[in-house]
Amino acid sequence: MRVHIVQEQLVSNHIIEQLNELNYYDTDGKTRRELIHKLATLKEMQVDIEHPESKWF
Repeated sequence: MRVHIVQEQLVSNHIIEQLNELNYYDTDGKTRRELIHKLATLKEMQVDIEHPESKWF
C-alpha cells in the first residue's frame, strides 16, 4: 500500500474511534468529511455553556 493511503486510513480510524467514544457507531458508508462533521457536532453539544470558561461562546 502507498503511504498516503495508509495515512488516510489511520486518520479515518482515529475519527471513528473518537465517534465511538461519544457513543456514535453509524459510521459505515460515510465519507471522511461526513464523519468529521458528525464529530464536530457531537463535540459541540458537549460544551457546558454555564461553565465560566465557556462564556465566550
